[in-house]
Amino acid sequence: MSFIPKFQTFIRWWGEGLYNGLPNTTRKFFRTELPRLILHTHDGRSVDALWSQDGKPQMRGQFALQDGNTQLADLMPPHAHGKPYEVELRLGKTQVLVLQHHFPEAVKENLVQVLGYQLDRLTPFTADSALFDARVAQHDKGRKEILSDIFVVPKHVVERFNRLLDAIGVSPIQVVSVEGAHPDINLAARQEARQAQGWSRIPLYFFLGSLMLSLIIPLGYKYRRVDQIETALSEVRSSSAEQLAIRDKLVEAEDALTFIESKRKTSPMALDVVETLSALLPEHTWLERLEFQGGKLEIRGESGMALSLIDTLEDAAEFADVRFKSPVTRNKDNGRDRFHIEATLEVPYAE
Repeated sequence: MSFIPKFQTFIRWWGEGLYNGLPNTTRKFFRTELPRLILHTHDGRSVDALWSQDGKPQMRGQFALQDGNTQLADLMPPHAHGKPYEVELRLGKTQVLVLQHHFPEAVKENLVQVLGYQLDRLTPFTADSALFDARVAQHDKGRKEILSDIFVVPKHVVERFNRLLDAIGVSPIQVVSVEGAHPDINLAARQEARQAQGWSRIPLYFFLGSLMLSLIIPLGYKYRRVDQIETALSEVRSSSAEQLAIRDKLVEAEDALTFIESKRKTSPMALDVVETLSALLPEHTWLERLEFQGGKLEIRGESGMALSLIDTLEDAAEFADVRFKSPVTRNKDNGRDRFHIEATLEVPYAE
């Protein structure tokens, strides 16, 4: 029978480890908030005990922990004995150093970490000798700075309460809050994170490793067969893809040759047109621009005798419907005629 309590302890440790190893954003899907024993002290000697479950606090009375008569059974309701819970120490404002300080807005997301670096400059305490937390009270976007509420308490204050609670069997304090402060303030949050950081992920990794082995071993043979089938299919696909690629290239080459042959039969080559014009145009004429699109040719330039160009081009077999597209003008600088001529290209068809 002595094995059962040890097994229950192991299962509790296992569950806590798995839960602490989960990301903070997913914890709410696996476990609801634990009941909480709230110890509210105003002067450091007397304590108001409250039991909070499902957001409903229940007063358990006022006790003096140092009188030696207080027992765990007095602080918790009967139905909560033997079940997990959290302990919150709620301090009065006179027991906590409360101050405000301006920081650059860039430290808003890492306010507590930055406060730890500067705690010995802002307070008489160091980060190792005190518990502290902070919260943004105001954000001045114009001046790009934040005003933060800072709460600090010496560690020995909480350690003294832990010793007194341990004497009556109460779990260590997980939350240290301040009366009247925002409910998210927890001066013990950094300490709890350090305590859980060393071991909380080990059970999770062990659990995931066991789960993976239980899936891989029975499915190993099937996966091997699937790999063999996939390899054979890949070879078939590769061979088919190569054949299809060769066929597509042949079709593309054939289409390109057909297109080129068609263009050669129906459209003049630019080099042929330039060569013909070079032979026909007189020496006193030069071109500034040559354009042709489809069967139309347009040339622009200057000539000593622009009017004679119409007859020259009309006499050539390569051109038809030769005409001026705009009136001939004279260049006052050199006395030559500016012309803009349009003609239709006569394309020889191959037999």
